Amino acid sequence: MGTKAFVDSVWRLINGNPPNLDEPVVLEAPPGTDLHELVAEFGRWAGQHRNLAAGGFVDPSLSERTGLPLAEPFGAGELLEMRGWGYRNRWVGCGLVASPDGPRAVAVITHREDPAAAGFPQGASWAEKLRIVTGWEPIPGPRVDWPATEADLGTRLPSDYKEVVDLFGVGSFDEYFELAVPGGPGAGRNPWRPYLPDLTSGGLLPWGWGCSEYKLGLFWSTGATDPDEWTVVTQSEADDDKRFDCSAGEFILRMLTDVQLGYPMSHASGHFFVSYGPLHS
Repeated sequence: MGTKAFVDSVWRLINGNPPNLDEPVVLEAPPGTDLHELVAEFGRWAGQHRNLAAGGFVDPSLSERTGLPLAEPFGAGELLEMRGWGYRNRWVGCGLVASPDGPRAVAVITHREDPAAAGFPQGASWAEKLRIVTGWEPIPGPRVDWPATEADLGTRLPSDYKEVVDLFGVGSFDEYFELAVPGGPGAGRNPWRPYLPDLTSGGLLPWGWGCSEYKLGLFWSTGATDPDEWTVVTQSEADDDKRFDCSAGEFILRMLTDVQLGYPMSHASGHFFVSYGPLHS
């Protein structure tokens, strides 16, 4: 079994026949598996990884929220390397562990507690609530140059949208929809320039889109003078335009958690964010 086939088998286990949530599952990779190749193969569907252990040193700041369950199955000195991802109500990891025959590559699947079980702090912003719901921990890296982007566009953009982008970067929520992010894949420094005529006439400006088979467009209705008062419009192949009197950040949270809104991920066992890596200049 090659690396890809091994990762595919892990993926099928997670999605088709989940392991007992009370017990972590450790799967030994085929002999000779290269950790870098294994991480890259997991990253094809799980996105940017987090380093939980390196060079035999386990990050002492790990918690239930940041991937500690992936390190707990191993004894002192056994875990050499571990990369981890949060996926719905699972932690998924791959790494190297010590054995009498030398380091061996493994994959680990274990339970992930609901990061929003304790609720939201009083006064939390929509971006912060999204961070709590998804269990996201920001990855250091370059951020969008908002003053330059807005100067090029000729208007400010909504504050809560910029806060979400600064916190999460480029990627997808629940593998269901993505944000329009300057410098993201397929986007230039300012992805809104083609929409300037719509902007000046108070029309629609896109801020996200579906990345699944469900075709969905997310837009701002830009009629208000203050961008923080722009509201959300959705477009899909199945329905006419729908309008929501809320901001982008509030709408994302409702998409993930409000079953009455009717989006599939509101019924999911947990929520997560897949990072596509750093921004491009």
